[in-house]
This record gives sequence, structure tokens and C-alpha cells, in this order.
Amino acid sequence: MIVVVTPPATEPVTLAEVMAHCRIDEANQEPAPSAPTVALASPVAAGNVDNGAHRYLVTFVTAEGETQAGVVSSAVTVVDKTVNGQAALTAIPLGGSSVTARKLYRTAAGGSTYLLLATIADNTTTTYTDNITDASLGAGAPTTNTTGDPLLNILIVAARQHAEQVLRRYLITQTVDAYFHEFPDADDDEHLRFNLPPLQSVTSITYTDIDGVEQTLDSSRYLVDAVSRPARIEAAYGLVWPSTREQMNSVRVRFVAGYGDAANVPACIKNWMLMRIKTLWDGRDQLVKQLGMPVFEPSFIDSLLDSERVVGRI
Repeated sequence: MIVVVTPPATEPVTLAEVMAHCRIDEANQEPAPSAPTVALASPVAAGNVDNGAHRYLVTFVTAEGETQAGVVSSAVTVVDKTVNGQAALTAIPLGGSSVTARKLYRTAAGGSTYLLLATIADNTTTTYTDNITDASLGAGAPTTNTTGDPLLNILIVAARQHAEQVLRRYLITQTVDAYFHEFPDADDDEHLRFNLPPLQSVTSITYTDIDGVEQTLDSSRYLVDAVSRPARIEAAYGLVWPSTREQMNSVRVRFVAGYGDAANVPACIKNWMLMRIKTLWDGRDQLVKQLGMPVFEPSFIDSLLDSERVVGRI
């Protein structure tokens, strides 16, 4: 039995790549916001905003991502922050129903790069008082829109999972648990086999001993062959596997698998994913039929996966 412990942090293809392949335009994304209204705070108060001219912009945040930088505000100039060193933002734009937060970005005094000022964790607040030094500003404003139709992100995950099932291998780095009822014996060539490559490393091997106590096998007691397909683990030279209690899933191997990040995933797999996602996107509302029969992708599309397919039982 195989259980994914830590799913991949990214996907082999990006939302932008999918939108380009599917010919989806910006109508399926949350648009970047308009500019907020800015002025020196009133009543006058000393503050931390550095002396000089500052401009502001806003981005919208959804469950899928963040819009690109919005429209830039007019400039507000702090002459003497010991007298009036705060700025008031009003009319902060509100987003659509999918917007869960907004981020405010500001330039340093006299600058042209927009850096993170604050995150407003709702879609209702329209005012904010800026009392932050230039040195406390954060990351730069995004240049691309990573929001988009939530269905696209679901389809990306579904296509990756389908590819992993067909290929019988993992794509992006993830941590996985493999369960065995017992350690192999001499009749099994004394190897634990992994038909779900690429195996990167083995984190731990735990087992339930004959007394019912969970034990961790010292890494010096086994050897890992991550080169072979399937990958193998065998007892170290001159050693044997320990005895286990006769019960289900008494041995657990936690390992890290996958090609690595998206850049390491073969192009043929990414191409297959894009084609698969477009098919799912185009047919999301109904099953397309021709002459009463379902229309499936040509077989050559699935053949894109052949060079990476793992053959054999899991």
C-alpha cells in the first residue's frame, strides 16, 4: 500500500502555461485593482514614513493566487516625518466574490519599485494608515496574474495525478509511505521493491517487532539502490532483516520520490498534461459525443508517456 504523506508543493505545469495552451484569456482571471486614494494623515501626527515622495498600488488575492500590480496612485510627499510622518489610504478597491484578501504595496522615498506594505485579510476594509519605514517594506509586487478559474487548478492536479497513475511514477518531489506486511525472505531475493520511482532517498524504515513494539531500523542495516528500476532496498552485507509481528502493514518505508521540481519533469509528460487539461476544460460542462459515441483523445497523445512509463506490478 502506498500513501502520500507530503504532496508536491508545486505542479509540473503552471497556471499561465495552461491558460496559454487552452487559449483562455484574462476574462477567466480576477482583474488587477484600480488605485487607492492617498494623502497625508489628518490630523497631523509624527510617524515612520520616510521623508520623500511615495506611491501606492493594490493587488487582489484569491484562493488560486494574486493579481498583477494594480493601477498606481498619485504621489504623497512626506516633508518632515517628525511632524507628519503618516499616510492615509482610502477608497482601497474591493474585488469580486473570489477575493479573500488584498495586498498594499508602496515605493520607498523617491523610488519606483513597489514593495509589500501590508496585507488586508478581508474584502471589505477600504482604509489603511501607513506608518511604516522604508526599511520595513517587504517583497516586490507581482508582475503576472496567478489567479484564474478555480477549475483550472483542480484540472492541473487531476492531470498530474492521472499521469502518475498511468506512469506508475511520481513527478514532483513528494514524501511517500510504502507499507509491507513483512520484510522479504530468501524466496523474494530479500529486496524491498519500489515500482513507483524515481526514488530520491529513504527517510526511515520502521517495523512492528514480534512483541508489538514499533522499532526504527538503523540506516546502517540496509542498502538503498535508487538507480535500478524498480528501486530496491536490501539488508546490509552480512545482515538479515529483523523479525516482525504477523500483522498487516507491519513494515513502513518512508521515502522521497519524484523527478524534482517542475524543471526536471520530462517535456513529454508536461505536453501530455497540457493536452489532457485542455480536453477536460473543453468538456467540463458535458460529455462531447459524435455519432452517439464519446470522443476521446487520439491514442498518440497517451503515447507521449511511453518513454517514462514503468512496467510491472506495484
